Amino acid sequence: MSKYMTFESQSFPNRELLIDALVECGFASPTQGTDIPLEGWDKRNPRTADIVIRRGDVNGQSLLGDFGFQKTAKGYVAIIDDLDLAYRLGKDFVIRLQNSYHEAAARKMAKKLGGTLIKERVGKTIKIRVKF
Repeated sequence: MSKYMTFESQSFPNRELLIDALVECGFASPTQGTDIPLEGWDKRNPRTADIVIRRGDVNGQSLLGDFGFQKTAKGYVAIIDDLDLAYRLGKDFVIRLQNSYHEAAARKMAKKLGGTLIKERVGKTIKIRVKF
């Protein structure tokens, strides 16, 4: 049985950086608005979101439903079908998106300071520095 899951402990405070991170992860055309219905195969648990990735817009993957991000007091939280997360996007999708989000924030800071972004991997950790 499929159901939408909400990841309230992992939020994205900035809408612009979230959109940048989604584009970097390959989701080039997010729909933006307020309380946009998420369309999926299970109509028993209707959900809405403010940023939506339509399942038809995802290249290379056949998702069961749309996924999105709902604005809360802490920021935007992900709403994703559990079967899409387990079998199509990958269980580490939200973590990968957070990494892209932080990298987008570092890029923005580097641009603001007139510096360059330096990325290095130390073991399993990716360190991002701004050099100026």
